[in-house]
Amino acid sequence: MRPLRRRPVDLAVSAAIVVALVIAATAAWYFSSARRTTLTPATATPSAQPYPAGVPASLRQLWTARSADTRSPQITDAVVVTGDDRTVAGRDPATGRVLWSYRRSLPLCGVLAAWSPSTPTALSAYRNSRGCGEVTAIDASKGVRRFTRSSDADTAVTLQSDGGYVLSLGATRLETWGSNLVRGIEYGRVDARVKPDRGPHDGSGCRISSGMTSGDRVALVEHCTGDAGYRLTVVGAVVDKDEKISLYGTTVITSGTAFAPPVVVAMSESAVAVYDGGANSPEPTPPSIRAFDSDGNETGRHRVPGGPELPRGEVSTDAEGLATVWTGSATVAIDTTTMRPTFTVPDTRGPGVSVDGRMLIPDARGYLVVDAATGHRIGDLPVPREPGTDAPIVPALIGAQVVEQRGPTITAYGPATPR
Repeated sequence: MRPLRRRPVDLAVSAAIVVALVIAATAAWYFSSARRTTLTPATATPSAQPYPAGVPASLRQLWTARSADTRSPQITDAVVVTGDDRTVAGRDPATGRVLWSYRRSLPLCGVLAAWSPSTPTALSAYRNSRGCGEVTAIDASKGVRRFTRSSDADTAVTLQSDGGYVLSLGATRLETWGSNLVRGIEYGRVDARVKPDRGPHDGSGCRISSGMTSGDRVALVEHCTGDAGYRLTVVGAVVDKDEKISLYGTTVITSGTAFAPPVVVAMSESAVAVYDGGANSPEPTPPSIRAFDSDGNETGRHRVPGGPELPRGEVSTDAEGLATVWTGSATVAIDTTTMRPTFTVPDTRGPGVSVDGRMLIPDARGYLVVDAATGHRIGDLPVPREPGTDAPIVPALIGAQVVEQRGPTITAYGPATPR
């Protein structure tokens, strides 16, 4: 059989195909997110910090760093995670030295430390043309990529977790993710529905103002088309066997929407606490912590000092069976079983953090030390803070360090000697 003869035009077409493939591959690489992503892993795995042995005897400033894309200190068992200027970093808690970093060319929407100590992970949400849905999970100790996901999202989101599911919450939609970043539910605005019927109440036509997740449920405050007031809704964090959202309860809890909405400030597997400033009633009522069961039924209302709305940037904390919330004038400690306030500490600057039966609560001079059961003042820890923003001061503990977020700045204090 005679060999196939190649004419000049055949060679020219083959060359053109090769050139086109090279151009396409180069263009795909040039415009890909990978080209504009820099990941610098840790050179050594940091050691887990021991659980704090007691309240520090004294504090001094160790380091400070910008973290405009977090609302509270994000800590694992070994690192402090910061987010600023499109960069996520894992830092040594004693020195602030960057152990690993991850940077993208996209705007950074939020950072969350999750699933510690079992699988300590730093989650970062970046914004593209579809919103803050470009999510990467990074091993928080090693600084290596674990999982990624990309989905529709709002242009601003907050990230929250109780150690189980992660909640990504925007104004018109929310999602939950497991530790492998597989989605549990999508609620609210869904532009590309897989199933037309997602359940009896799927958040369509609603605007979400706050929410939390605990166990297998999500509690959120929203305002939906046709409602006279704000609504508290409790849904499942994962779809049911029919791939629908489980609805445990949804109730309008105010009679108007002219003022700031109530805020979900604490949640456990059995109860939900909401701060209500009282301004959306026909006749304004005193600010209160309103308690609800896990199906959204109100079980109590407890008056607390505060204003018609919580301070901008306020973040509640939860540890050792107590949640704390700063109302702008006082720190309120809430029993997470009953959602009843257990004590109130006036003239403070943020929520508290518990250690060894005591609680550290930030004030203008440093930290108050109070009994975690009664709120009785035991002592104080002065710290040198720069004058400036009146933003809430949100503390956390990692090893011997007290780490606080104040506006866009993270500051670490220590070392300490137990009392």
